[in-house]
Amino acid sequence: MRQVEQADWFKFRSVDFSQLDSLERCLDEFARRTLDGVLIRQVYPAEYMREISARIERHEPPFPIFPWTVPPAVARKNKHLYGITLVAADHCLPEYFNVAEGFRSHCHELFRDGADYEERMKSIFSVLSGGRPVSLPRSPDGQGYMPATIRILPTGATIELHCDNNLSHHPSYAHLKTVCDVNNQLSFFLTLNAPGAGGELVVYERRWSDNDDAPSEYVVSKDSSMVEDREWISIKPQPGDMILFAGGRIYHRVAATQGASPRYTIGGFLANGLDGKSLYYWS
Repeated sequence: MRQVEQADWFKFRSVDFSQLDSLERCLDEFARRTLDGVLIRQVYPAEYMREISARIERHEPPFPIFPWTVPPAVARKNKHLYGITLVAADHCLPEYFNVAEGFRSHCHELFRDGADYEERMKSIFSVLSGGRPVSLPRSPDGQGYMPATIRILPTGATIELHCDNNLSHHPSYAHLKTVCDVNNQLSFFLTLNAPGAGGELVVYERRWSDNDDAPSEYVVSKDSSMVEDREWISIKPQPGDMILFAGGRIYHRVAATQGASPRYTIGGFLANGLDGKSLYYWS
């Protein structure tokens, strides 16, 4: 593998939040595969992100901590989530939707004295799509999906190599497939706290192919040998920065964090509705 600073195989743009209009309709470029990622700097002030991170450290508000198989105090010493992802939920999803309702309320409380997280994300996605309506998917009985999850990576933690198109093989994606194009989903996250070293998003030249996965097989992570002969680029958004990239079709991982400061991010996925007119976000 060879690290490069920039490459034709990863088409990337970076702008300040104040210049968001320059990305208007850039989701069309993602769809045409003429754009692979965008970094939007200072979606929130770095100082406000420090306050948000302090609230998370104090567990205020009290988000549910996943995994639930160990006591919360033990879970916090290792890689963990606030909330629950769709692929970690029970196949019947009652637990997932129950957690989602509480998470939304807690998220509003977390950002109580700044721009509401969901509203800010929705406004950004609307600009990037040229004004299309943006909403959470709803289950057949009207329950809302998770709007995001907060991911905590303490010292030494990493996220292994994966490609998000594989998520659609999980049984819990059955309903979502009837709502939006999960096979071309984008990944996004807002950095709340960055470690002193490490914690970079690492993207690889290798792109996802149907041949990479057995039919209907969900795999949490891939063998690193898949990218051992490929170039790679690392990106490290700072607190308040948001990145949106084609995580569905680009192999990626998160490098191990280093130092005493953990990596906190909040984010999820974005996809076009099957009607071709709307956008949906979830986690």
